[in-house]
Amino acid sequence: MRTVYALFVGIDDYPGLPLRGCVNDVRAAENWLRSRSGPAARIRTLYDAEATRAAVLAGLEEHLGGSGPGDTALLWFSGHGSQSPTADPGEATGWSQALVCHDSLLPGGQPMLRDTELGALLDGVAARGTHVVAVLDCCHSGGATREDAAGPPGAAVRGVPWQSWWHTAAAPGARDGGGEQVPEPGRHVLLAACRPQELAHENVIDGKIRGYFSHALLGALDRLGPTAAYGELHALTEARVRALSDVQHPELRGPEDGGFLSGEPVHVSPFLLRHTAWGWEVNCGAAHGLRSPGAEFNLLGDAGARTVVVRDVRPESSLVDPIGWQPTAEERQSAHAVTPSALAFPPAAVTLSGETAAVRLVAEAVGPVPALALAPEARDGDGLPSPIGAGDALRLRVAVGDGWARVSGGGGHPVPELPLRSPADAARVADCLAHIAHWHRIRDLVNPDPLLSSLVRITVEETPVGSLRHSADGEIVCGYTADGREPQVRVGIHNHAGHDLWAVLLDLTDSYGSSPHLLEGEFIGDGRVGWARRGEPVWLRLPPGRSAVRGAFTRDWLKVIVAEDELNIAPFRLPAWSVDAPSGARESVAPAGGGGLLRVLAAGAGGERDAGGPAYGAGRWGTAQVVVRTER
Repeated sequence: MRTVYALFVGIDDYPGLPLRGCVNDVRAAENWLRSRSGPAARIRTLYDAEATRAAVLAGLEEHLGGSGPGDTALLWFSGHGSQSPTADPGEATGWSQALVCHDSLLPGGQPMLRDTELGALLDGVAARGTHVVAVLDCCHSGGATREDAAGPPGAAVRGVPWQSWWHTAAAPGARDGGGEQVPEPGRHVLLAACRPQELAHENVIDGKIRGYFSHALLGALDRLGPTAAYGELHALTEARVRALSDVQHPELRGPEDGGFLSGEPVHVSPFLLRHTAWGWEVNCGAAHGLRSPGAEFNLLGDAGARTVVVRDVRPESSLVDPIGWQPTAEERQSAHAVTPSALAFPPAAVTLSGETAAVRLVAEAVGPVPALALAPEARDGDGLPSPIGAGDALRLRVAVGDGWARVSGGGGHPVPELPLRSPADAARVADCLAHIAHWHRIRDLVNPDPLLSSLVRITVEETPVGSLRHSADGEIVCGYTADGREPQVRVGIHNHAGHDLWAVLLDLTDSYGSSPHLLEGEFIGDGRVGWARRGEPVWLRLPPGRSAVRGAFTRDWLKVIVAEDELNIAPFRLPAWSVDAPSGARESVAPAGGGGLLRVLAAGAGGERDAGGPAYGAGRWGTAQVVVRTER
């Protein structure tokens, strides 16, 4: 049975630099955990002078370290943070962060708890099978410092200048993994009060001094419940913090679909609707491939099939308006799962050929899927659904006959033949087509304004293991060693934009999978390099089941997406296509309440769709991509 091991650290009484709301924050979090039903909780608290460096380390190593497989370890820290310049290539911003313990500010006091040290301790616990969550309400907590800066009126910041006399221990050692979506060892989940370069604030809220982030997070937990998915929890918390301060942006590092305090998968849509200071917003924008205003999103799990329509497409999100319904005050306090309607993204054109009865069976399965559209040549005059003009869309083909369907046209490894003897088999074929269309939408994503894209590049560098060369067609070819060892490379993202950029590095495999595991979204400083896996080697390998004979190969498309603000990376996650397991691609794009095309709004009805013009407005985002071929 799961046990929650919790370490609560709240420090107001810093020598010379006191705070006023940190103990309030942590006592409120402790009370929340004690009051909830569910798994047993083992709690250790460290307040003010109790929270020395030695005591915090003992709490991490002994108390949280006492957890085991299937348990949860929770660290909740509220206090000062700090940062300092660093030459560590693993720090893409050029700054290293730290938590400030009570005795870190005493004359001759103990060192701060640096980010690499804390991360290694938390990951060490997670590697044993424990679900580890760190909630950090301090400056630079997407790393960790706080210094004076403009903030909301009356707000105080939780940060101190870096103590430069202390030098950190070595960073944690290298881990195996990389390349073909190989899972990393256990990693902790981070809920941070702000970006690494930002300050966190406290102020009077509901009659008490509280940290904006802790107050918002506990309010979101009360609203959504203790089993809420991290992505939903973060979306609601960030909206509440941003309503109080436009200079503080909470961050989530970890799986959006993991349940809070459990990590167990929660079925959620990759897109969420929330109410913000700017109105209703969906975390889907131009950088996700969304086209012009007028696209619709449907609320999931809603018997009324309520809809919102996009009025303003931004790089990272879109502002939307409810159509034909009025949200309640209670609904404004929640995050709502939504899914895009047809034509929110360009559909793939599907051409069918073969036996008439089998063609009709597949056509009926393809018709309701928004990611797909029958190409004009798919009609045979015998009652097939009316097609949609394909234009320059991705063109997929399905040849049917003898009880089998053969899917082709995708850019990845050939898909095995699929059985076709029933409507369920036909739905499986449509699922495969939708999965491939989703993969291509990610791989082929590009901003029509190339400016920012031209200022970012990806490099793949050779290591002593394996070989590397550039082919005539522009591919980077990495070879196994003579004794059969997998090649290793270092992958860097170079920022020459003149300012910091947020970046995510996607590994798109020829098995039709997409994963951000190489660099799951972080800021890269101007003129600096963000390294995949924090500079550790990226291992390239043939996927399981692929022939191991001489000349066998696989391809990875390494794609970086950059923006000035964080992006929702959930839509970029796609498991590799498998004949044996449903991909979920159909479900993730199908509208609630069934199929149907995007409604074209009449003038004055909340927006219009204009013929012609760009597919979507250019924004401050960009992409770069290289193709890596791994061969024996």
